[in-house]
Amino acid sequence: MHTIKNKILLHIQDGEHVAIKYKNVENYMDLETGYEKIFLKYVNPGKEVAADMLSKLTNTTKNTIYNKYTTNEIIKEIKKKTKDKKVLIVFNDLQQMSKSTMRIFLDILENVQLFCSIRGRTEKYHNRLLKDMMIIGEDEFIDITIPLIIFAGTLAFLVYLKIAISLQGLAAYIILASVWFGTIIARTLLWIKK
Repeated sequence: MHTIKNKILLHIQDGEHVAIKYKNVENYMDLETGYEKIFLKYVNPGKEVAADMLSKLTNTTKNTIYNKYTTNEIIKEIKKKTKDKKVLIVFNDLQQMSKSTMRIFLDILENVQLFCSIRGRTEKYHNRLLKDMMIIGEDEFIDITIPLIIFAGTLAFLVYLKIAISLQGLAAYIILASVWFGTIIARTLLWIKK
């Protein structure tokens, strides 16, 4: 069985863009991908994100790049600097990405690989980026264990109560014994769950 780290590594090494659900990508920065990693702390606004990427590729200050170049010029420089390199752009919260930032990523997508997290609901315009990504993570599910245990305990209580009533006895004794039995069943099921 593959761990999440192994899955991420395999897909990145296969040249795929990877998104993980409901996780923090910073927890996976230690993966030995063989790529130059660029971690982005934020995904908006677009020009600042592009300037941040180019800054990390060239060791020039982000402010100098931001003030000196247009967004299109920054994108062209990113493409030049990443043309013959293996660069992995890493960031959290793709769902917060604006349309302008997404356009920047779509422009550089063939030169870099993306590794990001999705920790919320994405918008329709994100689909242009998501269609090229391998999404890793457990699908959302609802844990019904506790309600199931409560139901089983209640059912056991009612069955035992019905049997106890048919056997004749003190009402208080029957009710207390039924509650005790239902509690024991629920507690046993909780123990089994662990």
